[in-house]
Amino acid sequence: MLSCSRILSRQLVASGPRALVAPVQSVNFIHTTHITKDEATPSGALIQAYQGMRVIPTRSQAAKEKLYMFIQDLCKQNLGEEGSRYFPFALGLFTTIGFCNVTNLLPYVEMPTQIIGCTVALSTTLIAGLTIKCIAKHKLNFASFFFPAGAPVGLAPLLVPVETISFFSRAISLGVRLGANLTAGHMIMHIISDFGAQMIASGTVGGGIGAVFCCAALVPITILEMAVAVVQAYVFCMLTTMYMKDAHELH
Repeated sequence: MLSCSRILSRQLVASGPRALVAPVQSVNFIHTTHITKDEATPSGALIQAYQGMRVIPTRSQAAKEKLYMFIQDLCKQNLGEEGSRYFPFALGLFTTIGFCNVTNLLPYVEMPTQIIGCTVALSTTLIAGLTIKCIAKHKLNFASFFFPAGAPVGLAPLLVPVETISFFSRAISLGVRLGANLTAGHMIMHIISDFGAQMIASGTVGGGIGAVFCCAALVPITILEMAVAVVQAYVFCMLTTMYMKDAHELH
């Protein structure tokens, strides 16, 4: 028995709105912890060489496998067994937003996820795509979104407007949540750094000591912001997959 890392099979990747409207049929990932000598065939070796994978994984390869499994589990939890169809889209969404969020922490860099207008445009596009897919799949049954099953008919004048506002507000809340959380953290870092610069400019001993404390405070805040950047990417991806489930099952 030869120990090796998980082998990932080739998979077609769809990106953009096409992944929402007509996701491609993808080959499920093959996860193995051990392979036998019979499985270590030349064709298998070619596949591994093509993908740049090693029998003994490097740190970067192990990190990529963990990321793949993490996103795949997220899709399965929220979308069931059919979640693997949307794995390429979810992986691309998470990595893109996560990269932009972390890059925002660099000086003089402003990525789209820091601009609330861009995040709202992204979330609106996603919700519009999901709505179109839901209407195409369920036709008139799509209207059940706006009136919960089992609710008294007499409450329809009250429930329908509330459910309608709740449904379409997803497009705004999904993007504002991402942009506002990143902007708030950056404002705190800007205020502390600006305060420290002013204390240094004062030229006093007390100002110098205060500036040292400000610089020291920026270290844990920066680490916290890096964590927030990754968490916000995860939250955005998780909510998107949950909205996908609602579009599939009319919940």
